[in-house]
Amino acid sequence: MYDGFWRNMREENRRAILQDYGVINKVWYLFPQGGGPRGSFETFEALAPNLRSRDLIYLSGVLREVAFTPVGVFDVTILGAANRPRQATNGGVPTGGGASWLAPTSGVVRPNLNIIEQGWTVQNIQFAPPAGNDAIRFRRMETAIIPDGSHGRVLGCYFSTGGAAGCGVNVGECKRILIEDCDFEALGTGTAIRNTADGGVAQTGYGVIRNNRFQRGNAGDIIVAGNNYLVEGNTFYSKFAVEGGWRINLDGGSLNMVINNYVADIDVTIALGFKKGSAGDVWRNFAATVVDPVVVVPA
Repeated sequence: MYDGFWRNMREENRRAILQDYGVINKVWYLFPQGGGPRGSFETFEALAPNLRSRDLIYLSGVLREVAFTPVGVFDVTILGAANRPRQATNGGVPTGGGASWLAPTSGVVRPNLNIIEQGWTVQNIQFAPPAGNDAIRFRRMETAIIPDGSHGRVLGCYFSTGGAAGCGVNVGECKRILIEDCDFEALGTGTAIRNTADGGVAQTGYGVIRNNRFQRGNAGDIIVAGNNYLVEGNTFYSKFAVEGGWRINLDGGSLNMVINNYVADIDVTIALGFKKGSAGDVWRNFAATVVDPVVVVPA
């Protein structure tokens, strides 16, 4: 579990030592409504040219922006400066505090945050996705413009109602993406975690989706054609008989481990909201009305 923004941190000669992260190169402040420390930025676009590998960004307030991580910059952490991620607006107006990343009110519809280099972490931020697109998109094309956003992490974030058919996290074709301790709620006809192709470079693989909570109101929870994925310890509140949709669909992948997840459905319907990647998958999960785990690989 993660404690949010307030944790052990100290600065030494413009470097920071952050618990669980080690030495950070430089600390930046992103305060969209102003009011931050001297040298703060109000947009990611203005901040981005200053970033170097291993930097830390504190986000406070409500950001409405489409952002691309800079080429050649790795292992940056974007950390929400809030005790817990929450929708920090009232009728669209920032209420003060919080750390929210919302879609722009106009312009081309794209993912809120496009991660195109390796090792980025996003933590303790509330996201509302744009209509028909993703809140966070990991991208891999292995080109000069879109290199490879693999080995990223999304930790302790909250994904909630945004535009129609908006989605939470898209792992694209990237490898070893970790999504942990997040909440996905009321995304409507959108999917909480999914993958779509960029340029056909590779199939997503070796990802970990662990200890997340999929609340009611998502048309799909996990729809990822991944190889060697670990889906473990997640909680699914929706019942197939009530809302339909996929809880876990790994069709097109192979050799996945889906273990120790908890679903609201009774044993007889557990297969209806689930789909295997391949016969080589291992599934061992808990349903609402049975004591022992259901050791069944769904169709």
